[in-house]
Formats: sequence, structure tokens, C-alpha cells
Amino acid sequence: MNKVIQYLFLILYPFYPLWAFLVYSMTKRHVGLFTIVVFIPVVIYYLITKKVRVPTYLVLFMLFTAYHFGSILVNNLIPPNINLIFYILSDVNLLACIVLFVVENTDFEDWFIEMMNKFIFLILMISLVVSIIQIKFVTFFVSPEITQNPATLTYIEQHRNFSIFSWININSLGVTFPILISILLSFTGKSKQPTPIIILSGIIVSFLTKARYVMISTIIVISQLFFGKKVELRRKIYLILLIIALFSLLIILANAYNYDIQQVVANRIFEKRTGGQSAGARIASYYVFLEVFPSHPIFGVGPQTGYDVLQMLRGITTNIHIGYLSYLYFYGIFGFMFLLGSLFFLLKNSRKVGIAHSYWGSFYGFLSFCFANATFTYFSFHEVGIILSVVYLKHYLDKTNKQEVSTPKLQDSELLSIQ
Repeated sequence: MNKVIQYLFLILYPFYPLWAFLVYSMTKRHVGLFTIVVFIPVVIYYLITKKVRVPTYLVLFMLFTAYHFGSILVNNLIPPNINLIFYILSDVNLLACIVLFVVENTDFEDWFIEMMNKFIFLILMISLVVSIIQIKFVTFFVSPEITQNPATLTYIEQHRNFSIFSWININSLGVTFPILISILLSFTGKSKQPTPIIILSGIIVSFLTKARYVMISTIIVISQLFFGKKVELRRKIYLILLIIALFSLLIILANAYNYDIQQVVANRIFEKRTGGQSAGARIASYYVFLEVFPSHPIFGVGPQTGYDVLQMLRGITTNIHIGYLSYLYFYGIFGFMFLLGSLFFLLKNSRKVGIAHSYWGSFYGFLSFCFANATFTYFSFHEVGIILSVVYLKHYLDKTNKQEVSTPKLQDSELLSIQ
């Protein structure tokens, strides 16, 4: 059964954007609903047949999810005329809990990691090709939930590229793509995937999104080549020259295809056309947060932006546009501490794995996720990048435990056992 579940992860998660496209095209439903239906029987099987394990980060995230549902009920935020079971099963936090529980009770073997690396590289190449096509045909392979939604149509007008990820969520590319880059770069010198192509795809795809947080997240994960492991000076010089050469190649290709890089830098990065509208949205979010947070600091108002906040934002943005402040407003200090605690243990464990095995992919991936939520609001733990980061983390923690049974220092010491 363990092998079957490994194959399930291999087939499903690297190609999750493509599955999302297929499911939506056939049923007009999101793929998450079908994913949870697939994984619930696996959870039941594990609960019946084995002594399951739940690391501290997952305990905290489960508590956060329970608090999330409680907050919805207490604040009467369930939409009217909706099937309650469908509403619960569609919740991304519940889905993340179920999938992560399966991850933590599955043994991921070396052959699985090797195969997953190949599949991630393949999906990166597909993402690169689709992003390049979208330069000319901006709506190519973009979900109609973006192209037909007046609230998101501005992204199409700005020629922002979503590559293959819009079928999951409008924010999926910005979270998952840098993490996939991070995972592969951590195997530099250990696998056959060419580092220059991985870096080039990261530069091109992130730049074509025209989103600064995606570009910075990609820089964060690429930086592991310099800081994540012991690198000789000669190697660092080579990497610097390589990145300069790739940037030069990008400029040459852009000029060849009449793509105005300077205009993108001026209008999106420095916001000359909008006069700093994006930065203004975050400044407004900060001041609105200071105004509303003291009213419900401990338990929050529930996961929905209130009408009073929308009035104070005056159309500049539709929510408090800083993830940490938004979640403090939603869940209060008490609820948000569960989520922050979960992130802390993920970072802590992935750092231990980085030190022990020189695998820094998960650590820098989680770091980019934490940074991204300082610029927008999207703490979804069921992003492909997050799930795969935890899969790789679990693999290396298990490897450490098997090799050094007598050394509790590098074991997942926060592990709880449930009979």
C-alpha cells in the first residue's frame, strides 16, 4: 500500500495544474474537492492499520483549521443556500490537513525522490513554454475564472502571465513555482537536471508574471546556491557569471521578440504609470489594520473582510493586503499563533535537514512562502509547492532517523504518537 500511495503522489502533485485544468474543463469544479475525496480513504486506512504519527507542525495546523471552522460558525459566515458538507469538503485548510496527514504517515523512498525530481523538471519546462506562449496570446491556458471575472480582468490587461497555474488559484504560480525551483536547485550536482536551464526558467517565468513578490521569491530560492551549502569561491564566481549571462541572454531574446523589458521594469517594479498604487495598497492596509485590530485582538472577526474595512480601504484594495496583518484581523492573536507555530516548526525541521543532508530546497521554499505573505494574503498549505516541500522534508527526516537511531537531535523530536 505504501508504494501505491507513493505512485499517487507522483501522478497527482507534480502535474496538479494539469489535473486542475482537466477536472474544471469536465465538471466546472475545483480539483481540490476531488483530491479530498481521493485522500479520505487513505486517512481511514492509516488510522485502522498502523500507529499514526502527527508532528507538532501538523498538530498546530490542525488546531488552526479547527479554529478556522469555529470562527466561521461563531461569526455566522457560512454562505446561505449552500450544502454544508460540500462547503466543508471544499475548504482548503481541511484539504491540507488530510493530505499532510497522509504525507507524514507514508515512507517516501529514494526511487520516489529521483522520479519526483524528473517530473518537477518536466513541469518546469512546461511552465516555461506556456509562459512564453502567453507573451503573444495572453489568455492561452488561463482559467476562465480569471479571464471572465471583472475583478481579475485587470491582470489580463496588464499582460501578467499565469503559466499553467491559474487553474488552481490566481496566486498559485507565485507560491508554487519558486518552491519547485528551490527543490531542484538543492540537487545541483546530485541529479542530471541542468542548473542553467532551471535558473533561466526561474528568471523568465517569474519576470513574465510582472509580480515583484514572485521575482523576489525566485531570488530567495536561487540564493541557496550561495548560502544554503558550503560552496567553494570558484563555484560562487561561476554561479554569478552564469546568472549574469542568463540575464544577458534574456535581454537579447526579449529584444529579438520586441518585448519591452524596460517598460515592465518601469511600470510594474517601479510603478511609474500607477504612481505607487501597489505600495499604496499595503500602506493603506497597515493603517486600516491599526484602526480595526484593537476591536477584536484576541479572537478576531472570522475569515472574511468586513464591510467597515472595505469602506476604510476606499477601493484601493479588497482586503488587508499584508498576509500577517490580514490573518491577525481574521483570527486574532489566539488563532493566528497556531498557524505561525506550524510555520516555525516547518522552518526549524527543514533547517535541520539542510544542515544534516545539504538539502535546502524545503527551507528556502518555506522562506519564500513566508516572504510572499508579507506582500499579499495567501496562507494556503495545500499549494503544490508546500505539499512537495513537506514530502521531501519527510523523506530526509526518515533517512536521518534510520541512519542515526541513537541520535535524537536530528530526529523529528516534536513527534506525537496516536494509538
